[in-house]
Amino acid sequence: MLPDTPETRLLTELSSYADDLSEAAVAMDLALEAGGESPLWPPLTGYAVVAYMRAFVHSNVRGGLLTHLEIPDDLAETHSMIRTYRNTTVAHSQSQLSLSLPLAALTAEGRVKTVVPITVRHNLPPSTASRISQAIERISALVDDLTRPLTEQLSDKYSSASPEMIATWPVPEVSQKDAEDFSAQSKRGRTPHFAVYWDVDLDGIEVVE
Repeated sequence: MLPDTPETRLLTELSSYADDLSEAAVAMDLALEAGGESPLWPPLTGYAVVAYMRAFVHSNVRGGLLTHLEIPDDLAETHSMIRTYRNTTVAHSQSQLSLSLPLAALTAEGRVKTVVPITVRHNLPPSTASRISQAIERISALVDDLTRPLTEQLSDKYSSASPEMIATWPVPEVSQKDAEDFSAQSKRGRTPHFAVYWDVDLDGIEVVE
């Protein structure tokens, strides 16, 4: 890794934003390919919205994307709609797009036969999904515009570094664990650490003591 400097920290943040937006773009592309009638439509569009908004949320290891760029005026309404949809519908059940009801099924005589709970949900309209897809593409391009000159600047700065100097640069920590130990309790810190959880299929493998 490059040495820890304000420039490399910024590059790390921009890379993280780009990754969030890439996940959002892939999910929305898959949703549009599957179509609004597909059972994949709700989970894919929902995840795309969550991944998009993740880039704008302040965390303990990075600020939100708005600390580095402004939403273009012509995208402001769409961006606000995505944020509201994420907050009221995807992350929480607070909107009129989802309605849970206790219904009574009646007999032919008009008496209660049985009581059933139902939830009626209105999924994201395909035309709205297309608007979101275009917004993701535009914001991704803005992040690229910030990243490109920074990578060029750092490439020029370190192009003359000797192999001996490069050998002193930090290396990220990597831990490997069994998938059964996965708890999702870890939190990313300033020191780069990557955790890998492996599923190991031991069927058919003879263990020799």
